[in-house]
Amino acid sequence: MKRFLPLLFLPLLGAAAGPGRQDSGSARLLTLRINGQVVATDTTSSRFFLSDTRTLRLSIIRADDPDGEGLTILIDRFPIQAGTYSFQEILSGRNRDASYRFGSTAAYSKSCPDNPGSVTITAVNGEKHWLAGSYRCTVCESGRGGKRFTMEGTFRYPVEKE
Repeated sequence: MKRFLPLLFLPLLGAAAGPGRQDSGSARLLTLRINGQVVATDTTSSRFFLSDTRTLRLSIIRADDPDGEGLTILIDRFPIQAGTYSFQEILSGRNRDASYRFGSTAAYSKSCPDNPGSVTITAVNGEKHWLAGSYRCTVCESGRGGKRFTMEGTFRYPVEKE
């Protein structure tokens, strides 16, 4: 049985190498759930940007509102490495927060008395310019009502220079 063991891994290696051979558009994975409900994302309009000052901006756009602002998450001084970047660290001088706009609804993580949230980077590919990981944040409607939205999802997405 030991001599056949490498053959068992060949399909896995082929699957792992597969996305690298495809164009960057087909390698995009981006999910969004709002309060547990799945919301389709627009992978054409959604963008991940990295500025010269190393601010990472995730702009996740809903499929039913491709011209809208959707969910924006900022991580200031992003070290371009795997790790978890928590919104609770806003008070440490680094800007990590989230905002959401859809129709007449505007909500911000800083509007919540308790704004737990994080972006977890599980993989960084500098050559192909993409990140993989997950995000979770709580944003609160500004002004009247103060409705809370918990937003979460996963991604494997290209990063553009801003």
